[in-house]
Amino acid sequence: MNPLTLLQIQDLMGNPSTTSQLGSQVISGICVDSRLLLPNQLFFALKGAKSDGHSFLHEAIARGACAAVVSKESQVQSNEIPLIHVDDPLSALQTLAKNVLESRETKVVAVTGSLGKTTTKEFITTLLSQKYHVVGSPGNSNSQIGLPLAILNHSRGNEEYLILEMGMTHPGQLKNLIQIAPPDIAVITTVELVHACNFDSLQDIVKAKSEILGHPKTRFGIIPRDVEGFQAMSQSGFCKKISFSVKNSNADYYLELHNNKVQIVAPDGTVVLTAPKIPGKHNLHNFLAAVAVARSLNLSWEEIQDGIPVLALPEKRMQQVDMKGIIFINDSYNASAVSMKAALESLPQPKHGGKKIAVLGEMRELGKFSDSCHREVGEAALKHVDQVLCFNSGCKPIVDIWEDAKRPVGLYTDFEELVTALKGTVKAGDVVLLKGSNGNGLWRLLPALEMEEG
Repeated sequence: MNPLTLLQIQDLMGNPSTTSQLGSQVISGICVDSRLLLPNQLFFALKGAKSDGHSFLHEAIARGACAAVVSKESQVQSNEIPLIHVDDPLSALQTLAKNVLESRETKVVAVTGSLGKTTTKEFITTLLSQKYHVVGSPGNSNSQIGLPLAILNHSRGNEEYLILEMGMTHPGQLKNLIQIAPPDIAVITTVELVHACNFDSLQDIVKAKSEILGHPKTRFGIIPRDVEGFQAMSQSGFCKKISFSVKNSNADYYLELHNNKVQIVAPDGTVVLTAPKIPGKHNLHNFLAAVAVARSLNLSWEEIQDGIPVLALPEKRMQQVDMKGIIFINDSYNASAVSMKAALESLPQPKHGGKKIAVLGEMRELGKFSDSCHREVGEAALKHVDQVLCFNSGCKPIVDIWEDAKRPVGLYTDFEELVTALKGTVKAGDVVLLKGSNGNGLWRLLPALEMEEG
């Protein structure tokens, strides 16, 4: 974070100071969770669905908060640290991030999409780092809270490019994020039935995702050529659209994989590069989006080639773990029907005599689309794995399909029962996929199995 005093912060929140009580103390960062607060940080007391930050003010003070931003309605008081009273602490946090970013010359690349946001953001950060001073937001800090925190805590203002991830679960949320951080380049990775419980159709999700293309500041929109609704997306906003695809040769950037090389057909010609050492064709899709951004920002093909060897997937995305001769593919961060099928198709071959086993957690927040999406995954799994262990009741359509096909399948709603079943199923030489929505916590299987073995 670039140095800011409490007085400056109050002014940047649109709450001009009328007192010198806050002084010229420089804060070390911003925090919204009292459990994570570090000394000399400014605490924002946010009211959430399950808890109210005002209830944890004393804990924040005990951990060394230098001041706190609180709601005027809360009427909380403190003799220990200064309090900055605002109408709404979340709105104040967002306004602070917006005004801090507005005061800089840093350009913004914003990434959204139903899948692959974090991976694509990391790839863009890596490639652009070959030419520019770049900072990418940490992890998946893409929410109404996470994005302003990423701007305030993880950038200093001397970056040439800030790569931000923008997420949404409801219509209109992206519009608010782009007001905080208007993108110079906007990237949409893909549009699928994710958080679909909050939308009536895929077309509605396309419309909501396309909000990222609508800011007057945005010069380029990098968009997927394959998605349903591409035409509507390509007509959104006023920026120049650049399409990419690993399936459709009509895209502006089209990639084909040939052994350990990729051939990219681009607007300025065709180039052959070393293929990234990343599993899954869906990750080549994410890589190509990053290439389109890099070329839009004048990286040479040589600079892109130099960045390819250091590309890496984020945690819990197709991570390979070898545990006593069993290969686990930990892709448990999140899931949709499309990403489930992509992971199933990308599994490595087991050793001689080994099996392919999929541990599939339910896909959540699909609403009326849940049964059809799970059936789609169940049908795909028949083609790619030998056995399925399902976790949580949303997977019942997968189980029905496998039982009808008389293939080995089990449904578990208790995590310990799932651990026991998997332990009794796997053996050296097997390949095991762990894939499901984040809330299933399937990554917990790995330490659980290690404990069982130990």
